[in-house]
Amino acid sequence: MDIHFLGTGSAYPGSERENTSICFSNDGCHVLLDVSGNPCRKLKQLKVDLGDLDAVIFTHFHIDHIYGLPSLLWGMWLEDRKKPLRIFCDYRNEKKLQEWLATMEAYKWPIAFVIEIETFDGDREEKLFACGGMTFSCFKALHSVPTAGLEVRCAGRIVIYSGDTEINERIGRYDHIDMLIHEATSARKVAGNHSSLVEVAGKYDLDKIEKIVLVHLSDKEPYEEEVAKLRTAKVIIGEDLMTKRV
Repeated sequence: MDIHFLGTGSAYPGSERENTSICFSNDGCHVLLDVSGNPCRKLKQLKVDLGDLDAVIFTHFHIDHIYGLPSLLWGMWLEDRKKPLRIFCDYRNEKKLQEWLATMEAYKWPIAFVIEIETFDGDREEKLFACGGMTFSCFKALHSVPTAGLEVRCAGRIVIYSGDTEINERIGRYDHIDMLIHEATSARKVAGNHSSLVEVAGKYDLDKIEKIVLVHLSDKEPYEEEVAKLRTAKVIIGEDLMTKRV
């Protein structure tokens, strides 16, 4: 399973990073978590064809996680996509999503593909769907609005995504995680609704985690200094257009 990092930045405007968005790929299936920046350009740079993207999952509806959707759909239309596109969101955000599609008049474009909206309850643990040998499930994440964390299983491997959230006791209950993709809006500062690198390294049992990739990163934060203090290669500072295989 390949994990493509389209963007790794926080909501703060960054000089080197797009806002956080990630694509999971395996066996011809491609699933995008949140949509920011210039998604069409980033997907092409990562060799993911717009016609092959199977689904989009919105973890929550803060603007930095959703604003790339119009550009994504417009690019798919211009490239004459035919395959249906599944869009998953929390049921509490379905009305907002429908209103946004109406505002951008997406249904008036001569789109040749169907947009299938599917909802989930982000406060519950439930399986969303399976694709290309990958199984996607959601669990409640801790943020200022309804937000889902994601569990992705593939070939016996477990990847956990908590991209804009506080430290979550539920994540600590795993016996083993192959990759934890976790937000670190700051390097040291503790703030409500978010996490710091110091908290991620100190509150999760690193012996149970093979790799930690930090995302939702902010400019002018001493991430490198804090990673150096850990004296482990387990913690990776995420970079835009990086791909990791699990």
